[in-house]
Amino acid sequence: MSRVHNNTAPVVRDCRTVFGATIKLTVVSAGLVLAGCASYQKDHFTVGSIPKDYRTVHPIVVSQSEQKEDLVVTRSMRSMSSRHRGVVTAMVGQFRSSGAKTLHLMLPAGSHNENAARHVGADMVRHMKFLGLTENQIKIERYHASNHGDAATIRLVYGTARAQVASECGQWGDDLGDTRENVNYGNYGCATQNNLAEMIANPEDLLGPRGVSEIDASRRDNVISDWRADGT
Repeated sequence: MSRVHNNTAPVVRDCRTVFGATIKLTVVSAGLVLAGCASYQKDHFTVGSIPKDYRTVHPIVVSQSEQKEDLVVTRSMRSMSSRHRGVVTAMVGQFRSSGAKTLHLMLPAGSHNENAARHVGADMVRHMKFLGLTENQIKIERYHASNHGDAATIRLVYGTARAQVASECGQWGDDLGDTRENVNYGNYGCATQNNLAEMIANPEDLLGPRGVSEIDASRRDNVISDWRADGT
């Protein structure tokens, strides 16, 4: 009677040995890869798209400021001169565009030309009302001017918002050829921000949006009718 030999056990032991060696090799390889990544992060630069945005490096700042005009008044004057009229007209236009609430008319008190300034100031108020300002928008004030002699002036002044760049342009301390980190040089965008700040008609628009106005229904109907008629 012949005997049958069973070789299953040795084969299983060989597979376990090979599988164990494979796991060890995988762990060692993963360790080498992680070590290589750690070395790469340590010895190389990490770059971004644009880490230093010019809008944060050179921000536009909205601050409170005064717009003023000084007008010379002689002792013999009783009404505005043509120059006074032109200055007042321009000042009222700027005042209305700025969105300010009050235009101050400051008259000298105690000076040699006090009486003349009072007459000229009254003429200015009449001209301001002719240009569309109301009583509530004009505030007449007096300032002590006894030490000014004949040189005391009438001052027109109103408070308004002003937009300007906080930083100073023209700083060229950076090496423009060093671009390894993909970072903008320090002066980049400064002139653009300054130009934008000067072009803004009402700096308060930078602080928040304006209110939504009412819809012009008749104008909307005309536009829709024209489009339906010829497609323009």
